[in-house]
Parts: sequence; structure tokens; C-alpha cells
Amino acid sequence: MKISMFLCALGAFLVGCSLTGTVNREQLKYTQWQLTHIGQDVIVDSSVSLRFIEAMQVNGFSGCNRFFGLGKIEEGQLFVRDMGMTRKLCDEPVNKVEQMLLNMLEIGVPAKIEKGTLIFSGQPRLTFKSIISVAG
Repeated sequence: MKISMFLCALGAFLVGCSLTGTVNREQLKYTQWQLTHIGQDVIVDSSVSLRFIEAMQVNGFSGCNRFFGLGKIEEGQLFVRDMGMTRKLCDEPVNKVEQMLLNMLEIGVPAKIEKGTLIFSGQPRLTFKSIISVAG
């Protein structure tokens, strides 16, 4: 009986996520993502990554610097508050990608998971592939 209630609840949860098209904290928890596209441009061998761990803690590599903060999903948008980071200086193209990503995370960006990819629907759209699941 408990298993069937769990399966019904899980089904309702999954349908709800697919209908709204937004991501929730449970979908992100213990996942890691690597940037694959900026707009329509494919990023080859990108080192830009995000990782979501316990209590929506977020850390990652922005191409030049490591960053960390506390993630929050609010009205379909992902925010990262109390962000900290290393302070290396890199070349202009890398700095541009870094600033774009970090600005999106600070001001909030609509986020969804679609066909195994994490999509930030900002300007430009950023697409990430799943690279590992972090053990909980």
C-alpha cells in the first residue's frame, strides 16, 4: 500500500514538473552539469561546470574562477545567493563567459531540465549536460 502511494505521488510530481517546465530543488540535488552551448553555439571542451550538493549548495568552475553559494528556486528561477569566488584574471573571452554566468545566477535565471539537459533561459540561453550524479 505504501509503495503504491509513493508511486502515485512520484507520478504526480513528475507530471507537475513536465507541465510547468521549470526545475525544482529535488531535480538538482546531487547533480553536476557542464556547459555545452551558449545560444546556438556549441562549446567544445568547456570547463564551465555547476554542481548542486546538500541543502542546495552550489559550487562550480566558471572557466577561470571557482565559485560557491547557496542556491534557491523561486517562481521557476534559479538564484545563487552569498556567492564567493576565487579572483584569478583570465583572458577576455573567458572573463566574458564567466561574468555572464555569474550575473545570471545572482539576478536569477529561468531554469528547466529537458531531455537530460539543464537549460538557463537567459540572454543568451545556456545549455548544460549532466556529467555525474554526486552521492548523497
